Amino acid sequence: MSFKFDKTEHLKSKKSIENLISNGRSFTFFPIKAKWIVLSSNSQTSVKCAFSVPKRNFKKAVERNYIKRIMRESYRLNKNEVLTFFKSNNVQLNLLLTFIGNQKPNFEEIEQKIIITLQHLIKVNEKNFNSNAGFVN
Repeated sequence: MSFKFDKTEHLKSKKSIENLISNGRSFTFFPIKAKWIVLSSNSQTSVKCAFSVPKRNFKKAVERNYIKRIMRESYRLNKNEVLTFFKSNNVQLNLLLTFIGNQKPNFEEIEQKIIITLQHLIKVNEKNFNSNAGFVN
């Protein structure tokens, strides 16, 4: 069980992010909004993730970067269950986690919400994979 968040797990491609935003599904566990899309597996990484904090809510880059840092850290510590689920189903998940609150959070609050978000992702996709309608090509 690795707790690394390798560069191969970062969602960086502009084309992939645009596809995710335009075609992805979403849900919210305040203050975290998850936007995701499941694709047929074309790479060695089963989950790619990006993090976002809107400039509208936090004007200073220092604050936005701090929130993204704690979101990345809590994801890194709790991602293994999601990785194994999507790897076992042989598909790729592209995930965008956005902080939509307007108060500066602490680590425990963010970690709790990210755990709930990741568990919900697994639950939703279990239903889709059981009905064989789980991914988009």
